[in-house]
Amino acid sequence: MRSALLSTCFLALVLSLSGCQDTRPVAEEERPLPLLLISIDGFRYDYFDLAEIPAIQRLVDGGVKADGLHHVFPTKTFPTHYSIVTGCHAGTHGVVANSMWDPDRDARFSLGNREAVGDGFWYQACEPIWVTAQNQGLRAGTYFWPGSEARIRGVRPSFWKLYSNDVPHLERVETLLEWMDLPAEERPTFLTLYFSAVDSMGHRHGPRADPVRDALIDVDHHLGILFEGLEERGLLDQMHILITSDHGMSWVDFERYIMLDDFLDLSRVLVSDWGPAAQIWATDTEVDEIVAALDGAHPHLRVWAREDIPARFRFGTHRRVPDVVAKADPGWLISNRPFMAGQRQFSLMGQHGWDPALREMHGAFVVHGPAFAAGSRIPTVRSVDLYALMTHLLGLDPAAEQEGSLAPFLPLLNQTTPADIEQRIYDCQGERLEARIGPAHMGLVFQEFVHVLDRIEEGTDGSERFAEVDLRFESQGGTASAEIDGRQFSNCRLVIADR
Repeated sequence: MRSALLSTCFLALVLSLSGCQDTRPVAEEERPLPLLLISIDGFRYDYFDLAEIPAIQRLVDGGVKADGLHHVFPTKTFPTHYSIVTGCHAGTHGVVANSMWDPDRDARFSLGNREAVGDGFWYQACEPIWVTAQNQGLRAGTYFWPGSEARIRGVRPSFWKLYSNDVPHLERVETLLEWMDLPAEERPTFLTLYFSAVDSMGHRHGPRADPVRDALIDVDHHLGILFEGLEERGLLDQMHILITSDHGMSWVDFERYIMLDDFLDLSRVLVSDWGPAAQIWATDTEVDEIVAALDGAHPHLRVWAREDIPARFRFGTHRRVPDVVAKADPGWLISNRPFMAGQRQFSLMGQHGWDPALREMHGAFVVHGPAFAAGSRIPTVRSVDLYALMTHLLGLDPAAEQEGSLAPFLPLLNQTTPADIEQRIYDCQGERLEARIGPAHMGLVFQEFVHVLDRIEEGTDGSERFAEVDLRFESQGGTASAEIDGRQFSNCRLVIADR
């Protein structure tokens, strides 16, 4: 739809804008079903059983629920949210952390810097779906989403809001319903909605704590108001709704901090981000010196120069990717002694930002709407694939730079029979591998990690092959083999199979 806008974009390109906005609306009879993208920040993959959440459960029962949502590295709010709406990894779209440094501009970005958050400079490398929609004749309305306050490639959503955590949940819901009451030619077709309360309580009290449960109940209550309002308007079953979250949450302990200044002279480097991973720039020292100082310095610390970052993190191309990444093991954090001197022991009980394959970092994913069979269940999906799904549902041509794939969702579209997961458990010389297999992809579970692999081949002899960067799984009959981060598993014996 409107894949070529060369005539209307030419002047904008001459003026060195990165994109243009097609102001010609799509005719009502050609307009796709509305799509609402909801983020419940910090809603971990396993919070569905934390409380009675009837509104969310309504979508689960009537749509597709994944085991989890596998995010990009680092698993922090701005990088992951921006990957959901662009289909790009953080190392491509350039929003590489909640706090980051741009070497070309010699400027810092942080969540508390309102000017930076609203500056389109930080988001230009990849196109968010609201820009894709606006450029192809649809209207977008964003009630909060990282990046949505900025003019990106010369375009803003038709409706957008400056972020304020203090806006009551009811006001957000009522405003969204007001947008849906607009005349057809003014009404947004793509919409976002965002809630932060579950994440805030997770940081303050730790995952699955009672205040997290209470926050989730409150969010679900307001989603119930929203869904009832959509149903009254005849829209609930005539639109697509995605419920997502940007990451999970893990417990942290005041005694499990790695002090970077015990091993490195911080006056000779720039550390642009801290926490589960530190992003380090070589300002007055050499990269090799930084790596040598940190490599093996602490049993729970891993360190890589930019070119050595594990390939499955897909974190090495944008100029904002730092010279060195130091990553703490799950449950450990990286800090420095001056900062920690002012911290109280119980000021932080939950955190996120570790390896995106770590199960506790996985978010939630549910999609509901006419394109999907009720009661479908699928393995963990990748967040970068959601842009491809959303552009497909909206009938849009995706941006060329997006890195996701529609393939995991294709077997689900316009089917009457619900999809299900085949579970297989293998014994690999005393080590356990779990394969959770769907129509087009799988979740490979090993220890506390879940990796997402695409189906590559299915033989007539019943053999199957799945792969992803640095990851492989093959099975035939009752045996399997796998490769995970360089580790080889062979002659794995099937011990449990369940459809």
